Amino acid sequence: MTTIRSFIAIELSDEARSVLTDLQNRLKAVVPPKTVRWTAPDNIHLTLHFLGDVALNDVEQVGDIVRVVGSNCQPFTLTLTGLGCFPNSRRPRILWAGIGGKTKPLLALHRNLSEQLNMIGFIPEARAYSPHLTIGRVRNGVPRRHLTQLGEMLDQEKLVIGELVALKVNQISLIKSELKPAGAVYTSLTHGKFQGS
Repeated sequence: MTTIRSFIAIELSDEARSVLTDLQNRLKAVVPPKTVRWTAPDNIHLTLHFLGDVALNDVEQVGDIVRVVGSNCQPFTLTLTGLGCFPNSRRPRILWAGIGGKTKPLLALHRNLSEQLNMIGFIPEARAYSPHLTIGRVRNGVPRRHLTQLGEMLDQEKLVIGELVALKVNQISLIKSELKPAGAVYTSLTHGKFQGS
């Protein structure tokens, strides 16, 4: 059975990508070398739902949900703000930029998508939704001292990095993810445009 690895996300504006590129460059200057694999700026997005491998005949149904849910939404504005890591600064694995601003409509959008996807058999993730933008991942086999250094640096940078940029949200996208040796390649399959956009 043919499947497409896919997810639903909010794509970033060129301005937001540019600001995140600057942030990555600032971090590259202070992070121990070869500690982090940085996310290509074109691949940074705000994931709403990771779907995994979706059967080809289900992709159309998911696309319909994206379009219908989008058409029932009003545009809203988020802010990219701050810096953090999962699971914590003592054991950093994923580096992220945070999401602030009008998060209520974002959480409502996530919940609405969950309910609609559930109706066609997609089980939502058990963990609570934590909106973030992945800007880098810690490489495997990094020496402990480098991880400690990275964690300490992230704790300090949190104090320095405030609000980065406003992000106007007026559509959601169903995106295909192809894993290639050089990294993931993302292709938008369809968009759910918000009211009046």
